[in-house]
Amino acid sequence: MSHNSYALADCIIRQGRALVRAIESLTPIDPSGLFERAIAGLLVTAYKRRLQGIVELVTGWVAEEILIASERIADDRAALWMSEN
Repeated sequence: MSHNSYALADCIIRQGRALVRAIESLTPIDPSGLFERAIAGLLVTAYKRRLQGIVELVTGWVAEEILIASERIADDRAALWMSEN
């Protein structure tokens, strides 16, 4: 693999891990109102779709490196659920 390929893989992994953390950060928040609930719901849905698209396109080891971020979250929540939403 060339240097550029490693740099691209690192960028994809960083973006994927950021999406995992964003999804897991937004999911347990109890929104204070309808507007906040709608925005949080839209963000979680968009981030899940984007993450799912990335994971479907990359090789197995890159997907594994991305989804490992879920296991590194400090609390006892289950690993990220990759649903259709």
